Amino acid sequence: MLNIFIAGLFWGTIGIFVKSLSSLGADGSLIVFLRMFWAFAVMFVVCAVRHGREIVITDKKTLLSCAVLGIFCNGLFNVFYTSSIKINGMGIACVLMYTAPVFTAVESAVIFREKFGLLKISALAMNIIGCVLTVTGGNFSVDALNLTGILAGLGSGLCYGTAAVAGRIAGEKIDAMTVSMYSFFFALIFVVVTIRPDVSILFGRPDILGVGFLYGLIPTSLAYCVYYRGLKAMTDTAKVPVIASIEPVAAVVIGVLLFGESMSVGNFVGVAVVIASIAVTALL
Repeated sequence: MLNIFIAGLFWGTIGIFVKSLSSLGADGSLIVFLRMFWAFAVMFVVCAVRHGREIVITDKKTLLSCAVLGIFCNGLFNVFYTSSIKINGMGIACVLMYTAPVFTAVESAVIFREKFGLLKISALAMNIIGCVLTVTGGNFSVDALNLTGILAGLGSGLCYGTAAVAGRIAGEKIDAMTVSMYSFFFALIFVVVTIRPDVSILFGRPDILGVGFLYGLIPTSLAYCVYYRGLKAMTDTAKVPVIASIEPVAAVVIGVLLFGESMSVGNFVGVAVVIASIAVTALL
């Protein structure tokens, strides 16, 4: 459970790297590419040194799970989330993404036969409300919302929520590092084929490459390794996205401390409700 929480804290730093790369001239597609490229490169070197030829997966079920993680939960997630941000704005996009606990709970009930109880449902409801308030402060701007934007946002929530289920299946026979490496490999292929980033800007730009490396390392390689390791110890998959929802809390705090962003009373209430939902989940 602690590993999932730590992964959420790592993910909360994403804004630092995205803002830094954007200020250096990298567009959205290049930022996604840099994240997946460096994450795969780092994990390939680590896994090759640690496991040698054992990193080759022969089990079809495990390989399929890694492909789902990479293509669906990383690659397609980024496409949906980016589209949602463009159409809905950052706040609403994040709120729609945090419908993930509902998707995880339903998938876990179907696949792992996990049971729903009143306390679990209450924790899920508290978590969604808390995430909404943490991100928006209770101030909603819905002028740009349309059906495409809503579907893109819900799609990002579905992809994010599925990561807990697919990661648990993939981690049954291989370690967290190998799961991470293969998921980043499939995600990288998906990104290159679908969004076709312009990598020509990278030539002669060690600053972008350097920040991109840190982006691929800290909130990606390290975060997902810790996350997948935490999944192995979880018997109730529906808890995972609730515990990881410390991410928007960390993001809001970082925004205040590093970028001078303000927090309203609604934001504070949201942070408190998210933390309370995590505490309730820990008791389940």
